[in-house]
Amino acid sequence: MPFSHLKGVDAPTIADNDDLLAFVLDNGPNLIFIKDEESKLVYANAAFLGLYAPDMRSGVLGTTTVESFEPEEAELFLSEDRRALREGFSEIVEEITDWKAERRTFLTRKMVFHTADGAKRLVCIATDITDLAARERRVVRLNAQLKLYSHSIAHDLKNPVSSFISGLNLLQRDKNSQLSERSEMVVSALKDSASGMAGMINSTLKAAISESEDLQFQKYDLNLLLEEVRFNLSAAIQEANMSLHVTRLPDATVEPNLFRQLFQNLIENSICHAGGKRPVVTIHHREEEGEHLFFVGDNGPGIAPERRDQIFSQFFKGEDGGKLGLGLTISQRIANLHDGYIEVHDKVEDGCCMLVRIPAR
Repeated sequence: MPFSHLKGVDAPTIADNDDLLAFVLDNGPNLIFIKDEESKLVYANAAFLGLYAPDMRSGVLGTTTVESFEPEEAELFLSEDRRALREGFSEIVEEITDWKAERRTFLTRKMVFHTADGAKRLVCIATDITDLAARERRVVRLNAQLKLYSHSIAHDLKNPVSSFISGLNLLQRDKNSQLSERSEMVVSALKDSASGMAGMINSTLKAAISESEDLQFQKYDLNLLLEEVRFNLSAAIQEANMSLHVTRLPDATVEPNLFRQLFQNLIENSICHAGGKRPVVTIHHREEEGEHLFFVGDNGPGIAPERRDQIFSQFFKGEDGGKLGLGLTISQRIANLHDGYIEVHDKVEDGCCMLVRIPAR
């Protein structure tokens, strides 16, 4: 398909020199591909075709490629296509296994363009962020290990230091021991040092046990925060066989411990109310009019319109009598503490979508 036939919405026509454009596209690292309104591939550059075994590459064009993925993954990809065709743009982080059985992570952006005769085309650019995603996961694991290590060391040191202080007290109070004036000074100095060490150990234990006594808003990388959520919920995600797909997120001014809890609550809620399906949760982000908008969607049964205002009440019971508990109530309060709020977003696809709004401070 000639690239010169593509025209952007309110944008200039793409360059007319197809050979030059093809050379540029086929020699870059990004995966670039174009789909029609039925999600069938009409163009794919060399990097995209490299996902497939050499003997399969000639047959990729004209297909949706969903046959190469698990049904849940395929539905996610097609859902993102429909979202992009409907809204004009989409962004998501996807994990794909290539023909060499290597798991790769891509940041995929999709935008609608029109051909000269008015037909829609979905132009997609996927950037390989496998190394970046691996580094973020490693940072989260190391932070968790560091907290555990700090707690363990502090706990192990606490008892010996207490015994050391008790022993020095016994020396001073023992009537059968006659300490010189210099020895008394040394014992007192040792007690002061040991007491200071005990104070530092208690502070370390306190910090390791609880980090959120006071609200401390700070600029935070939300990609790391979501990796921490994924790490904290790893057992629940594995047990539910859940798929979690998150777009690249911005830095935002938040209270990290609370905002982490907000996302955990929303994801746990999706797991609890999956309705017998394998849970699939997607998180998108958009910034508009001075606000961060986070869309947390799932493939569950959804929420009836007449009950949307009730679900944030404490211990609200659904139509089946099942309780939603305090998770959504707490999440709403956390959003309020960030001068924002949560609402149920109208979702074209099946399922439920929670929209979290906070100021882009």
